[in-house]
Amino acid sequence: MSTVNAFTPKGKTYLVSTSDVQVITQDNVIAVSYRIVNVTAGTVYLGFKAADPTGAAVSVGTVAAPTAGSPVNNIIGFLSGSIEVVSLPPNVWLKADTASSLLITPGEGI
Repeated sequence: MSTVNAFTPKGKTYLVSTSDVQVITQDNVIAVSYRIVNVTAGTVYLGFKAADPTGAAVSVGTVAAPTAGSPVNNIIGFLSGSIEVVSLPPNVWLKADTASSLLITPGEGI
């Protein structure tokens, strides 16, 4: 029987904006849960890219909403005021399409 655990923070909370930021985690091997809070009045899109194994900085690239007939990789949308938990690579690099928009905390659980 599996157990579903509440989200347990295991790192610092980051304010993600329109610049690349790396969210440092305690685990360097397996996917990590991230609690993401949209603190804006609109939908925010979050781009992500796995950390470079050498420790070099990573550029997430352009973050924008997908359009009809043009899907995009590594971008997730968050509705206004939403609180979501997603699994992403450890020590992931993130960037939002809106300034000062997402609070992100690494941890474990849902």
